[in-house]
Amino acid sequence: MPRRASSGINVGQIAGIAVAIIGFLVIAALLIKLIAGGLIGGGGESGKKRVSGNVSALNLTTYRNNANSLRGNVYQVEGRVEETLRWTADRGRLISFEASDSMDTIPVPVLVPEEFSNVNIERGTEMIMVVRVDRDGTLVAESVE
Repeated sequence: MPRRASSGINVGQIAGIAVAIIGFLVIAALLIKLIAGGLIGGGGESGKKRVSGNVSALNLTTYRNNANSLRGNVYQVEGRVEETLRWTADRGRLISFEASDSMDTIPVPVLVPEEFSNVNIERGTEMIMVVRVDRDGTLVAESVE
């Protein structure tokens, strides 16, 4: 006996189409927020000091637990200079920097290249830096303020 052809769309197909449309709308809304936030200036993070709008703050807990996972990335770090550990004319200064974020305050090593020799770095100076995590986990200053 021959089978009857199904008539119309079943409930499963309607549910699948509805989920696809909702997913598309959510992704479109997130994309619009991301683009508009980048163009307007930070996407609603008012009240935070920033050196560069495209640099995120260094998560000190992650850095302390596994700095190798952050290699090659660029972050913003703010805090206070504890002391100068080493200085060489060709490589710059290695300082102990007491970095602080919203959850933690820890001392971190920061290599300040010789190109920042005109910046006065004294013990107790409050600073905001943009740093790159070097391959050995040392923070290398790319911008100092």
